[in-house]
Amino acid sequence: MAYILAGEKKDLGEGNSLITADTQVEKIMEQYPQVVSYFIQNGVSPISCAGAFPTTIGKLLTMKKVQDIDGFIKGLNDFIIKNQNK
Repeated sequence: MAYILAGEKKDLGEGNSLITADTQVEKIMEQYPQVVSYFIQNGVSPISCAGAFPTTIGKLLTMKKVQDIDGFIKGLNDFIIKNQNK
């Protein structure tokens, strides 16, 4: 599976788009609440004291000093596809 570049829209099925670096964390958390476990397993909390981080996932991962942002986002999309019907 190729990495989806920021701004590109690909379908996850059921009308959902793949996550890109420009996707808002709040939108991800609303659409896919099951992803909290992926974030935590990979050492990143998507939650602040006020709820989901009010920024893009790209900015959040940069703030959290994630070394492979593209790999994290690819893994997140894979996780969503794998767990879509759970």
